[in-house]
Amino acid sequence: MARRPDPELEHRILDAAHRLWRRGGEEALTIRAVAKAAGTNTPAVYRRFKHRRDILRALVRRIQLQLLAVFEPCHSPAEIAGALLEFALKHPREYELTMSGAVPALADARPNLNFALQRTASWLGGSPADHEKLVFALWALTHGTASSLNSKTLSPEQGEKMRAAFEPAVDVLVRGMNQPAKR
Repeated sequence: MARRPDPELEHRILDAAHRLWRRGGEEALTIRAVAKAAGTNTPAVYRRFKHRRDILRALVRRIQLQLLAVFEPCHSPAEIAGALLEFALKHPREYELTMSGAVPALADARPNLNFALQRTASWLGGSPADHEKLVFALWALTHGTASSLNSKTLSPEQGEKMRAAFEPAVDVLVRGMNQPAKR
């Protein structure tokens, strides 16, 4: 009798991979470890994901969708930046995965960047292209802040100062880049 496919297996594989990534990062994520943690065997994992990088891509897409859900209720570019920072601090391993070089060339699928550009255009007027510099500047500020805070290389006092400086810096960027250029 032929075995019936397990409709939940792919979900279990990704859940297992996610747990492994959270615990040990890229080194912990082997096909054999994923199979064991998912309660299956390596051929079953390979039938669904040809390469380890395919599992990583699927994890990144899953995290991108989680982050998109965090962005959707935001009402300003500053709120998106704040939501990204909070996500990065609450989920440092997931944030690390989305920003790491573990998954090369996902530039073609950046739903959160596209969302931020579209929303910023709807809030501030103009087209998404008109706000690329602002969105990238906010991302750079947020990424630098999140990376510094997550690295644990700052003293608690320095971390508090960085957190306190984040919101005013976001406001300066939004106000400054939303002003017409002086000639």
